[in-house]
Amino acid sequence: MKIIKKESIIVTIFGLFVILFLQTPILQALEFDLTSAQNAVGKRFASKFCEAKEKGFSSESSSEFALNNTYLKFVAFPEDDRFLEDLWEFTIGRIRNDCGTYVTDQEESILRDFFKEEGEIASNRDLYLPH
Repeated sequence: MKIIKKESIIVTIFGLFVILFLQTPILQALEFDLTSAQNAVGKRFASKFCEAKEKGFSSESSSEFALNNTYLKFVAFPEDDRFLEDLWEFTIGRIRNDCGTYVTDQEESILRDFFKEEGEIASNRDLYLPH
């Protein structure tokens, strides 16, 4: 009897741990270091932005297209202004290299503001999600 109770307690505890692990919000599990963010967000955002610009979309439309086709909408960044600035510098460098002829200085400034705003949302993701 004691063995059965002990085994059932162990199974129950293990089951609770599995459930708790699976209940961890995906956003908390996706906090990135800078290199991962550059690879997962910066490169893809630049690629999708340039794709839209080359098709003749405005900067606003291209930004939204890039946002909707990257992980930026789903990740949680650390609350670190330097992190966001480094990610921006990486991303705009890719954009300048890949499609800089399609982007004016004014559009780049607007894109920077857009990217900064979305980055701040990603840094404070828990404030934007219902609990």
